[in-house]
Amino acid sequence: MSSPEPRRLARLGAAFVCSLALAGCFRPVYGGGAATVTADKTVSGDVETRMKSVDVKPIEGRVGGKLRNELIFLLRGGAAKGATAYRLEISPLIEDGQSAVVDPLTNVQETRTISLRATFRLYPAGSLDPIFTADTVAIATYFSGLQRFANVRAARDAEDRAATQIAERIRTRVQGYFAAGR
Repeated sequence: MSSPEPRRLARLGAAFVCSLALAGCFRPVYGGGAATVTADKTVSGDVETRMKSVDVKPIEGRVGGKLRNELIFLLRGGAAKGATAYRLEISPLIEDGQSAVVDPLTNVQETRTISLRATFRLYPAGSLDPIFTADTVAIATYFSGLQRFANVRAARDAEDRAATQIAERIRTRVQGYFAAGR
């Protein structure tokens, strides 16, 4: 058997040393750290505890209720509500879109689009000034045919899918805000 080339061993060793040096640069989002609630009701500590301390205000309408429930579950992971340190207000707007796919025989649209846009603001508890504001959009399509009640149910399912997508995007944005150490 022949021994490995010295250059190859040197490169492998250099790559190993670099990877060890860079390993300390990364911090997991849900990394440890003691969470404490300060006198002004702000939570400092790990991201998970801060996310559980967000109170999601009620949202009008059926889609708003679905969006709120999904977001509460995503923020808390099914756990009980913690001490409220942040307030999240969301204003959704549903837009029905049109589709270019039309059945040439019946002149009826075959697919339709639901667009859900949400503006959300994160406030510290007891404050009127938002610390984080953003917009997000979700689009869901559904097949529409000649059956009226099937179309109603398909539109409702598309709205629910769009609300779930919005909730996931809001959770990710809030999680990123907290992970940045703000």
